[in-house]
Amino acid sequence: MKKKPFKHMPKVLFGEYMLRTLKTKDYRDLFEYGKDPEVTKFLNWGPMVLSIEAKRSIKEIFYPRVKNGLPVGYAIIDINKNKMIGTVDFHSVISDQNTAEIGYVIHKDYWGKGIMTQAVKELIKLGFTYLNYDKIIIKHLSKNIGSQRVIEKSGFKYIKKEPYTLKKINSIIEDDMLIYEITKEDYHGSKQS
Repeated sequence: MKKKPFKHMPKVLFGEYMLRTLKTKDYRDLFEYGKDPEVTKFLNWGPMVLSIEAKRSIKEIFYPRVKNGLPVGYAIIDINKNKMIGTVDFHSVISDQNTAEIGYVIHKDYWGKGIMTQAVKELIKLGFTYLNYDKIIIKHLSKNIGSQRVIEKSGFKYIKKEPYTLKKINSIIEDDMLIYEITKEDYHGSKQS
């Protein structure tokens, strides 16, 4: 079986934005939104304090994913500004079920513009057609309404909720984690209708 090219995924253009494999040089842009407490409020990391944290996360969290059978992750690029404005990625895999989980984050200046919804849809397409996953899952804390909108607009089906505790540097969030999925069959079926 041919090894999947996880290290260099295909570039994807949509409107004035592009998905391309995350690079170490993106750390400055990652730090720009990663230091924002509002952007990182519902994430299990951040806010970042030093730019070296962003560089370290690319090298120590994103790059090693290839060894675990996952793509490095996509940088979302504002083509006109040649700037990374967020990431969308498969951050974990359940290999015995051929299932991957999506995570994402985007700079606050780009909230509410439909960019992340389109980026997630493009990643779903790659997950089923290029990486040949059977199922993709995604999760969000119930208080994260923005994330919920992206997930619902991207074609996922709600499965269940579980109690969850998110421990941040200066706070603890007690909430429900809402879990969604989309299967390859559902994806291909919705493309025909």
